[in-house]
Amino acid sequence: TLCPVSLQNDSWGKQYSYALFKAMSHMLCIGYGQQAPVGMSDVWLTMLSMIVGATCYAMFIGHATALIQSLDSSRRQYQEKYKQVEQYMSFHKLPADMRQRIHDYYEHRYQGKMFDEESILGELSEPLREEIINFNCRNLVANMPLFANADPNFVTSMLTKLKFEVFQPGDYIIREGTIGKKMYFIQHGVVSVLTKGNKETKLADGSYFGEICLLTRGRRTASVRADTYCRLYSLSVDNFNEVLEEYPMMRRAFETVALDRLDRIGEYRGGSLLPYPLPWQPLSRLGAQF
Repeated sequence: TLCPVSLQNDSWGKQYSYALFKAMSHMLCIGYGQQAPVGMSDVWLTMLSMIVGATCYAMFIGHATALIQSLDSSRRQYQEKYKQVEQYMSFHKLPADMRQRIHDYYEHRYQGKMFDEESILGELSEPLREEIINFNCRNLVANMPLFANADPNFVTSMLTKLKFEVFQPGDYIIREGTIGKKMYFIQHGVVSVLTKGNKETKLADGSYFGEICLLTRGRRTASVRADTYCRLYSLSVDNFNEVLEEYPMMRRAFETVALDRLDRIGEYRGGSLLPYPLPWQPLSRLGAQF
């Protein structure tokens, strides 16, 4: 009589299905039908059923949420990181246009995902790590005379020193007259090389610039401005010299390339004299400077 649906003459499958529906309604706290519990035993059993059901339901939701988050942990890390950035911008009351530039930088730098690449590579075996680095960066240095005929082991060691950087349109990557500390390889993007004579040269994917700082200690002879969002890899002078110390046979080859390069761009006079010492040359080996 308590059942609004007549199941007495139905199959056991229908009876079981309806009983399961009623039990799940109790446990998931959806309801317990038209008839309220009768008697204290029914009340306590109903409350116990609802508590157990609510607990199971909460555990199910929690596990489902954790599973969904684990499917894209890198995006979640990015979102958590950017929340800190937003709090930082709010704390310092940065203007709206600056906040937008910071937002755009993070979007292009991380593309919605954040990885601890240094930690990941550090956990791999050395052969596997070198294979990955060569796959990612070998094409960047393939067109550079400094590395074209170099020892493959030397090039691999050099590639491990590359640092990934992102620049926004209008950013000056290099300014004329400043001391050169890095050279850059363009993975993606377009830059303009600006010289004193207002001459402008465009460089795009696969090109490189600023390599003279690896060969001399002079100042930049041109400015370089990003025309689009640029994804670059940089090689610092210190890291270059550090690797060069491990491969002493490469010094003479690089000295020859340096002299030829400086000769072609008119950065020295007298055929064999540099205006400043090569990073690995002692001063006693150089002639008069100007």
